[in-house]
This record gives sequence, C-alpha cells and structure tokens, in this order.
Amino acid sequence: MYKRIVLFVFLLISLGIGQVTAQDLKTTVKDNKELDSLRKKEEEGQDSVVFTSKYVRYTTLKLTKDSIQTLALDTSLNGFQNFSVLVQPRRPTVSTGNLGLAAMPMLFEPLKTIGFDAGFHALDYYAMTQDDVKYYQARTPFTSLYYVAASDVEQVFRVIHSQNVKKNFNIGANFNRIGANGVYARQRGDDLNGALFTWYQSPNKRYNLWSNAIFNTLKAAENGSITNDSIYTSASQLGLNRIAERIRLNNARQIWRQGSFMLKQTYFVGRIDSLAQEISDKILPTNKISYTFKYSKNSYAFQKDEADDHSVFPKGYADSTFTNDSTSYKHIQNEFIYSFFLRAKASTIIKNELKLDAGIRHDYYDYTQLGRYRDKTNFYNYTSSFQNITLLGAAGYRFSNRIDLNVDVEQIFQGLNTGDFLYEAKSNVLLSNSVGRVVLGAYFQNKSPEELYNRYVGNHYSWLNNFDRTKTINLSFKYFNDRLKFDATAEYYLINNYLYFEQDTLGSVTKNGIKPVQLSGSINLLKIALGKKFKWGKFHLDSYLVYQKTDNPGILRTPEVYTFNSFYLDQTFFKVLKTNVGFDVRYNTSYKNYSYSPAAGQFYVGSNDKTFDTTPIVDVWVKASLRKANLFVKCDYVNQGFPVNGYYTINQYPMQDRLLFKFGVQWNFYD
Repeated sequence: MYKRIVLFVFLLISLGIGQVTAQDLKTTVKDNKELDSLRKKEEEGQDSVVFTSKYVRYTTLKLTKDSIQTLALDTSLNGFQNFSVLVQPRRPTVSTGNLGLAAMPMLFEPLKTIGFDAGFHALDYYAMTQDDVKYYQARTPFTSLYYVAASDVEQVFRVIHSQNVKKNFNIGANFNRIGANGVYARQRGDDLNGALFTWYQSPNKRYNLWSNAIFNTLKAAENGSITNDSIYTSASQLGLNRIAERIRLNNARQIWRQGSFMLKQTYFVGRIDSLAQEISDKILPTNKISYTFKYSKNSYAFQKDEADDHSVFPKGYADSTFTNDSTSYKHIQNEFIYSFFLRAKASTIIKNELKLDAGIRHDYYDYTQLGRYRDKTNFYNYTSSFQNITLLGAAGYRFSNRIDLNVDVEQIFQGLNTGDFLYEAKSNVLLSNSVGRVVLGAYFQNKSPEELYNRYVGNHYSWLNNFDRTKTINLSFKYFNDRLKFDATAEYYLINNYLYFEQDTLGSVTKNGIKPVQLSGSINLLKIALGKKFKWGKFHLDSYLVYQKTDNPGILRTPEVYTFNSFYLDQTFFKVLKTNVGFDVRYNTSYKNYSYSPAAGQFYVGSNDKTFDTTPIVDVWVKASLRKANLFVKCDYVNQGFPVNGYYTINQYPMQDRLLFKFGVQWNFYD
C-alpha cells in the first residue's frame, strides 16, 4: 500500500512539472471572447481571463455511448453536508455501524447485470469503479482538495488533479482515503482508492481514446458486534464509554484488493454533426466504431487468528482459531461495437433520428477459491477458467425533439452463463416545458446465480449448489417537472427464483451458520417515490418520500416508508459569502432487520431477527461557499435520547452515537 502511495505522489509531482512545459491554453479560450462574465483589470490596465469551474468540463464512459458530450463541474452547496456514501438522501443504507464497514441498500435496488458475479458486495460502496472515473477537458490546470474530519471516528480525504498537456490531450489522477475508527472497539474502516486517467481527442474530433488504471484496497475490521444487547435500554449503560464495550471478535477482518486497467477507443466515420453547448460543442457521429479492452484482478479475503465463542459463526472445520479464506479472479474483456445514426443534415434540433448498435463482447475469467492453514498450505484449492460471449444490440428512434424510443439487448449465447439476458426498453416523452416530461421504462433480466451461492468452501461454511437463474421483470414510470422542482417514480418488480442467505439452524455443528436459499415462488414489490423542492423567500425544504410494499416482507426486508427532508435558510453575507443554515431529518418505518456474517461477508435472514424501534434522525449543519472553497460544520444525531437512546439498522450492530462536531472543506484550484 505504501508503495502505491509513493507512486501516486511521484505522479502528482510529475504532473506538476509537466504543467511548466505544457501548452499554455489560457490564451486560446475561444479567442478570449468568453470571459465567464468575470474580467478584471490588472495594474497595467490589461484584461485577462478569470478561470472558473465553467472552463473545466468532464465526461464519463456512460456519456460517451452515443456521442461526445461534456458536463460542467458541480461546485454548488447542494447536498455538500452529505459526505458519507452511507448517508445519501435518495440512497439510504443499513450497515454494521461505521463508515468503511459492511453495508447494503435500505431500499430495494437490484443489480441490473448479467453473467459472472463473484457475489461479494458488502464493501462495494467504498470501491472506485470504471464508471466512477471522470475524464476532463481542462482549459486550465484543475485541482480539487476535499477533507472531512470528525476526530478519529471518521476522516475522509480526496484529491483530484487534471490538466491538458495539449489542447486535445488531458491527463489526471484521483486519490481517495477513508480512515474511520468508529466509537466501538474493532470498528475501523480503512479504504484506499487511486486512479490515473487520460483522454485524447484528435484535432478533427474523429478519434477518441480514454484510458484509466484503478486500484482499491479495502480493509474492514470485524468485531462480530458487541455482546451487550441492552445498551440502549438499561439506564446503567447510558453514558458509558463505548470503546469499553465487550465485542465478540478481536482481530478478524475483511481485506479486498482490486486493480484494473481500461482502454476505450472510438472512431467516427462519415459526417460529423454538432450541437452547441456551453464552452464546447456536443459531437454527434453518423457512424462510429468503438473498441474497449478491460483487465481486472480482484481478491476477497476473511482472516482471523483467535479463539472465539462461536456466537458469530460456527467453529472452524480446518482450524478452530485460524481462518484465511479467500476468493480471487482475473477478468479480461474485449468489446467491439458498430453504431449507425441516421439524421437530417444541418439541424439545430435533433429529430427523426434513427440509431442502430451491433456488437459483441468476450469475457475470460480465471477463478480461484482457497482455504488455508496457518502454515500457508491449503485445505481447499479450487480453480476454474471459463468464458462468456455476449451479443450486444441497441435500436432507437427519435420521433421528434419531444418523443423517443430506445431498446437495448444483452444476450450471452456461449460460455458458462449461456442463456443470461437483459432486455430493456425506454421512452422519453416531453409533454411541454411547463407540464414536464415522462420516462417510461421496462426490463426483463435472466441472471445466473452469483458464484458464491453455488460454490463456497471455507473454514466456517461449505456448500455446493446448482441454483436456477433469477428472473426479474420491471415496469417503471417517471415524471419530472423542472419548473415545479418535482419528480415522481413508480416501479413494479416481479422476481422469480429470488436468491438470499438465511440462518442454518440444523444441529450444533452449524449453529450460527448461514446457507444460500432460492425461493421457489415469486416476489412482488411496488415502489413509489416523490421528490419536491419548496421555497418560501430565503427558506427551503427539499423533501423525498418513498413507499414500498412487498408480498414477502419476511424475505425481502425493506421498510414500507422512508423519507429524507432538508430544511435550511439560504443567506448571502457581505455579498460574497453564500451560506446555508439548516437541518436534515431522515426516518423509516420499522421492519425486520437483516443479520450479518463476517466470515462470508453476507447479510442474511436470521431465524430470530428483531423488529427494532425506529426514530427520526436529525442532523444540524451550517455550510458556506466563498470563492473557490466550500465548507460545512455538522452535528450528527442531535436528538439522541429523544425519543430513544439509539438505534440499529443491522441485528446486534448499534449505530453511531451523537457526534457534536464534523468539519468538511472542498477547495478547487483552476490555475
């Protein structure tokens, strides 16, 4: 890990040196005709461009699917106080009590993928993926520093640097670090992410190359929960130092390591159209050839070296005190797609456009599962190599600038997961600028079980299954009205052969064990979400409400009602200090919570899981923006003690107590 940090620092220094010799782009911003309405006079009376976030734009792999379009940086205060990936207004989670530890979505969010999946997702929130990388067009060197501190309970640090070494060639780097010790013993989450990325565009804009290299090192201490189950109900327990609470595991941990490389190239053949957008135009091809290469290496391990009371997981089969179970795989992917677009020439508004995509993707996997003794010999060693070949297709038609229809197809026709498919259709309908727009969607997914469900042999668990594919049908209706600042979503899910983990209660050997199970019937779920932003003078209220109803709440465990509300005063002091003062309130109705198994890294349905009381969680904050810096001060869970003394989201794992002071700052540099 330290070698990677040294390498990252060296690369940042190299980028800084490159800045000295890089092409000076500050004098070529549309011939200095666009000054972002900010021009200043120097002492000599000469004008110069004042560079702001307007001149730094970015794209993502998703935005390059049909065209080349860029977005402006978001430097607003909107949601700035919600720094934790676990506490996002519209994507709430349940977790084992601290940032950096195992977590899963609170609301129903199925994975919309097909093909091979190792099955480990408890730490996914902290990993950087190919889709997370942003590729910049920076008219001036851009650096963003981000830091959040809450004593040693939570600390988050991020750095982004990007610059154009030539007008059409950008390079950059990301560095993220989470160090969170929590309030109980053995609660540390220690996550390290890094990425190097580049974007090259030929002068005639026909050829584009995006490339990145990413590494993730995720370390999560596992304490097995505290032994005291009356921490919030017994008067004698209130006010005690949480670090003194007894825990069930003292040196267990999860270690995930992921490294990947991606290279994507596109070439436009034939006529190229463009649509004007701020600073740079949106490039629209008529014929496009794209090729993507990806390589990744992933490993997931659970380790412990201690005697325990077997209250968290069963006694080890190979060794009662030492465990080193690991799963790893290498993945090589090659993808080729040809795209054809038919549209009218010289049109400022795109309408009556036909789009066709045809492609093929080849995935090769080298999979290994190991169970090791203390002397590093293996009591279990399983290896397998396999492949998948997937047919890719898409068709779309824009009837006018108000209505379009798009269909996407993924079908695995050869390999381990032959028969998997994902068919999706979506239609956008603009009713009017005042009435709003509607998005109709549907998809049908046929997905093979994650490998973890079919095969796993470790020191504490062992199973071999041959489960059927899970079939998911989704219908969705979404409505957006930008003028009213209102959005609504209604989704229906029909799931057959649903897979989950449950507690294995057969006999003393498997006491506190878990096992994968496939539901023989179907599950129905209805999900309705409403979002609205209110404004009364300087006062604002941003509200989000979700209602969910399932016919099998004992298996698919999710609250019926969830809401997040942010109320604040928007005030500007001294004409430059934009300030928001307010509080957030989040709440969900009670439901049976999941349990968690550290040895497998899985959430499961327990036989005696409790339905915990729920309470509104209130956070108070102040955030401000001054020139290139945003900052906030925040107090979490200020209402602890009213009406309850604390809360759980996962069985036996208490959540954090009130934190009186959290401080965060983001500082952007454009020179």
